Amino acid sequence: MDGDLALVCRTTSLRSPFLRAPKFLAAFAATLVFVSAVTTRADNPPAATLTPPPGAVAAILPQEIRHAADDSVMMVVPAIEFVLGTADAHPDLPAKPYVGGELRPPDIPRARAYAAWALANERPAHAVRLKAFAIDRYEVTNAQYRKFLADVAKNGDDAYAHPDQPKGKDHTPRYWGDFNPLLHDPAYARLAQYSAATFAGDQNPVVGVDWFDAYAYAKWAGKRLPTEAEWELAARGPDGRRWPWGNDWQWGLCNIGGEKLASDVKSKGREKDGFIYPAPVGSFPDGRSPFGCDDMAGNAAEWCADWYAADDYQTDTAENPRGPATGTERAVRGGSSQNMPSGVRCSVRYHHEPEFRFFTLGFRCAKDL
Repeated sequence: MDGDLALVCRTTSLRSPFLRAPKFLAAFAATLVFVSAVTTRADNPPAATLTPPPGAVAAILPQEIRHAADDSVMMVVPAIEFVLGTADAHPDLPAKPYVGGELRPPDIPRARAYAAWALANERPAHAVRLKAFAIDRYEVTNAQYRKFLADVAKNGDDAYAHPDQPKGKDHTPRYWGDFNPLLHDPAYARLAQYSAATFAGDQNPVVGVDWFDAYAYAKWAGKRLPTEAEWELAARGPDGRRWPWGNDWQWGLCNIGGEKLASDVKSKGREKDGFIYPAPVGSFPDGRSPFGCDDMAGNAAEWCADWYAADDYQTDTAENPRGPATGTERAVRGGSSQNMPSGVRCSVRYHHEPEFRFFTLGFRCAKDL
């Protein structure tokens, strides 16, 4: 049975029309809100300034440049030192891990959750220095990705493909096609809160692409994927904020999960931020990052260049870290429309096999300056 259809047949929820994805759903379930002189290159057009988000911890004057190849706006991040990682921990984290002996029933969930609650893969918080780079203000859109596909259809992808890309690779996003046969049933289609067009809108982020798709697009556009460290700096700024706008959670500044019956609902659904699935890029300008990047918390999670290792920060280089030399999974950042507040913190690290595709997963690009 097709993976997308299988989940629909196993659940009564019309919110999740796709395959069962254990790692993504586990990350979604294990969430809790924690309380708590840029230069312009001579060959770039004049910079435009953006208004810093309200409640920002520190003011930065964002600066943008245009990238002609894919008609994108990119934000300049100067060479800077910042703290990568976190010193936060889940408020219910036990003082010590459970070791040996018989556990009482209430202790079992805590014992299993210890590594996740400790945010082990985000530790230790450590200073790193990055050279100057530019990063897309927005996640890559379906409209931009269509131009890439048109070029591949005409000329092939030999010039852009990663050496490890599977033979015969098709770069078409998973949810542009007939991803759910039940949509052919008028009764189901009438009730579903999504349609075949939900994931193909021109200004929506392209999702359902794997790491090889993201890599090839970036190379086609004359860019590359950002490293984890670059992504985190662009999201949180040099002052180490928890979310792009600051250290305190605020509803309505990004597109995440969590249905609420409230007066501020912006759509016919019950989603507090107005979007159950990815929103058009730039829909939450008040939640942009200190360097002027939009949607770095939620909307679509984003592929990064690095291989992923849970203990990577323990041996990280202090200069321009690029992750492990090898691995089996690639790093993913930012969380998505399905995560809760703690799952879209700037320091959260996700990871997936390079071939993984899902309706919550897209990317943005970077380039050296």
